[in-house]
Formats: sequence, structure tokens, C-alpha cells
Amino acid sequence: MRLIRLYILRELLQPTAMALVLFTFILLVGNLVKLADLLVNKGVSPLAILKMFGLLVPALMSHTLPMAVLTGTLLAFSKLSSDREILAMRTSGVSLWAVASPVLVVGALMSLALVPINDRIVPWSHYATRQILVEIGVRNPTAFLEAGTFIKEFKPYILFVYRVEGNRLTKVRIYEPREGYPTRTIVAERGEFIPVPDQRRVVLKLFDGSADEPDPKEPTKFYKLEFATYAMNLALKEGKDPATLSRKPKDMTLQMLEAETRRLQAEGIDPAPLRIEADRRLSMAFSPLVFVLIGLPLGITTRRAQRSVGLGLSVLIFLGYYLFLVLGQGLAQKGIVPSQPAMWMGNLFFGILGALLIWRADRR
Repeated sequence: MRLIRLYILRELLQPTAMALVLFTFILLVGNLVKLADLLVNKGVSPLAILKMFGLLVPALMSHTLPMAVLTGTLLAFSKLSSDREILAMRTSGVSLWAVASPVLVVGALMSLALVPINDRIVPWSHYATRQILVEIGVRNPTAFLEAGTFIKEFKPYILFVYRVEGNRLTKVRIYEPREGYPTRTIVAERGEFIPVPDQRRVVLKLFDGSADEPDPKEPTKFYKLEFATYAMNLALKEGKDPATLSRKPKDMTLQMLEAETRRLQAEGIDPAPLRIEADRRLSMAFSPLVFVLIGLPLGITTRRAQRSVGLGLSVLIFLGYYLFLVLGQGLAQKGIVPSQPAMWMGNLFFGILGALLIWRADRR
């Protein structure tokens, strides 16, 4: 029996490792395009890009590891089934639960490993990434400026830029809404950002344009001022200091979420979003065990010639699992269902379904 367990583990771990590399690579590629744009077109330093890339990997593990376990289980048992090895084991008197036991142990171990990953590593990577993004914004304000969109990062002004190349802007329009008064407008052919990180501000130099200047005698009226050069001081958003950046729920460990929950309750504030976040993380941590339970009986019924069907099944199951998460989150946010049962609905559904399918297959 020991040899059988080792053989099953080898058959499971190989496709699981390959699926983990594949899924991680696919998710990384989508983010690499954004990072490459920051490096090539926005002038962000290679060191900052390298740090952000490194922080992506642990953040993706909470998603790619369950997907890999599910895919590996489906492929491994479809191969064992198509080679008649499952049938040979059953004929020799080995129950399906005995065949499944090493796989269930692997699923349980991976789930236990995901608890500290989801509790500490993923929040740390989210928070560290946000700090890097803020630092980039302080030192290179144009890094996240999108041409052709209204930019509201520099209160009280609203900027619209037709083209951004590094720190240089083309066709700049600046609006300054004033309560009870007409909106002031500044138009320039060109502009240039000069960051002043130590003072948490940037100087925007404008060239060849015009500005609406309020009449000192009648503030509701403007006179047009033509200029060759015009300098403006723009303050960065308050609270955007990387060293003292406040944590969002996704940046908090479970211990931090619990402490913040108690603080909000003491102030009479509903801490439901924090509870939902904590329960979501724990629920997702145990998804590998659930996916092993559902993937094993479905893999047995999938032949090797239908390997693409197995991959399709893994995607459908994963999508179904996340639909349960989204549904549970919506129900918990509206107060219809408590957060814990709401966020564990997917685990309960697929876990019970998988156990029933294994039991049914074992009785045949």
C-alpha cells in the first residue's frame, strides 16, 4: 500500500507543479505589460519595477496554488483511470478512499500552508506594493497619468492632458472648480512636471497658453491672461507618505483585522467588511482540500483522450467557486447571511459534493 501511495503522489505532484508554473506565468504576463509600460514610457526606475514584480508572485499564490491543485488532481486521476490503474487497485481490494487518502493529505497540507500565506504574506505584498506605488507617484508624478482622462490627483485642480511623454505634457487643460463661482480654466500648448519630493509637491510649468484670472473687484468675472511661461505649485494628496501609509483591509493580517474590528465595535461602527475579509481569506485557504475532493471523482470519469475536458472542468469549477465567493460576499454585505457561513458556502457545496461523488464511485 505504501508503494501505491507514493506512486499516486508522484502522479499528482508532477501535473500540479506544471499547472502552478503555468497559471502563475499567465497571471504574471498580464501584469508584466503594465510594468513594462511604467519602465519604458513612464520612466520608472528598473529597481522599483523589479520590486513590484517580485511582490506579485506571493500575491498570486493564493489563487494559483488552488487552481494548480485542482488541475493536477483532475489530470492525475484521469490518467490513472484511462490506464485502468484505478480499476486494478479496486480489483485488488483497495477502496477508493484508500486511493484518495494521500491526495487528501496533500490537499490538507496545502490548505494549512495557505493559511499563513493568506494571513501574512499576501497582505504584506499588497501593502509593500502600495508603498512602492506611492513612492513612484511622489518622485515621478506622471507615472500614473493617463492621457485623455481627467486627473484629480492634485486638489483642487482637475487636469486633462492629450499626450504624456515622461515628464512632458502636450495640450494641457486645467480646471479649478470654485464653489459659488465660475470654474477657472488654464490652457497651455505644453507643460512639464518638476517633482519636489521633500516638500510633497510638484511644480507644473506651462508654456504658450492662457489663464482665466479672477477680477479682484468682481470675483465672478475673469480676465484672460496670455503667457509664455506659467508655473503652478500642485500639492500631492494628503496622507500619501509611503512610511505612514494607512492600511486597507487587504493589507492587514488576521490579527490586525480582529483588533480593528474590536475598535470599530467600541465606536459603534459596523465592522462587517473586516469580518468578510477575514472569513474570505480563511475560506480560500482551505480551497485546495475542497478542490481535491471534487477533482478526484471527476478526474476518474475523465479519460486521458479527454484531457482538454479535464482542463475545461477545472476552469468551470474554479469559476463556480468564485461565483459562490462573490454571492456570499454580497449576502454578507447586505446582512442577509452572517459573513462566516456566507464566505464558506463554496467550500461546503463543493466539499460535500466531492465527498458524495467519491462515496458513490466507491460503492460501484
